Amino acid sequence: MKPAQSRSLSSALVTGMSFGDRAARGGPLRMLRHSVLPAPRGQQTRGGRWENHTKADYGSQRGNTYRNRGSQQQQRSSFFSKLTPESTVYLLIGINGVMFLVWTTANQRFKSLGDATMLTWLTRNCSTMWVNLVQGRIWTLVTPAFSHVDPMHLLINMLVLHSFGSDMVRMLGPKRFIGFYLGAAVVGNLVSAVVRGIIIPLRTGDMSSMVQPSIGASTSVIGITTLFACVFPMAQFQLFLIIPVRAWMATVGFIGWDLWRVMKHGSSKADGAGHLGGAAAGLAYYWFKLRPLIRRMR
Repeated sequence: MKPAQSRSLSSALVTGMSFGDRAARGGPLRMLRHSVLPAPRGQQTRGGRWENHTKADYGSQRGNTYRNRGSQQQQRSSFFSKLTPESTVYLLIGINGVMFLVWTTANQRFKSLGDATMLTWLTRNCSTMWVNLVQGRIWTLVTPAFSHVDPMHLLINMLVLHSFGSDMVRMLGPKRFIGFYLGAAVVGNLVSAVVRGIIIPLRTGDMSSMVQPSIGASTSVIGITTLFACVFPMAQFQLFLIIPVRAWMATVGFIGWDLWRVMKHGSSKADGAGHLGGAAAGLAYYWFKLRPLIRRMR
């Protein structure tokens, strides 16, 4: 029994991803503070103002805006206020790692003992498929974003999350970043379930996709990288450590590739629909949340 279709990240091409200005500054992007990359479009001459605004109103709980909101609200948000950008990312990586061990244990129990109880439970509660949603397990829009069965799949997703995550936390703050991670998972997994549970069966007559599980953090990770590309379109990636490409070009290429794979159903094991849903979440968050904020700062 193969429990899940491993959602192979379309941005696997950036396994060797690096940033040209990474050296000596600790990360691919030291947002605004160190000017490794330019401020968002329209803010190149107002970096300090943008930084103060994101800290106080749109980022971490350390800004002045949060100091006078009452002790009760400060107590409610204390968990997020204690998170640093690095610890936020490592928290998500840690949860993914624990869930990988759980899935591995379930697979081993089935292979060695023939006991599918644990594996069946995980498939029903921690994977994306239309049947799960029809049967009311709506939490499966979130739980697959922490589930992997293939170690290489886990490694690639976590490397990309680590590369982009800390600096995006600096921009959004821990609470909003985690919220975006979960929101991108919901959108991506919903698109995946609808495409594989309704659209593909109607187009091809193949009903097997309705009960084909899909797992992986790629929905959230692609949402994060897409959001990054929207804010910093001219940032440069190094594909395979040798091919320089702008962030917006890489994002358009990956979206186009996933769209082609969805249209050519059956040509790939990767869940292109989930990838597209995650990218849509990143685009929507930029357009409706970050873009108006940036425009107001002009």
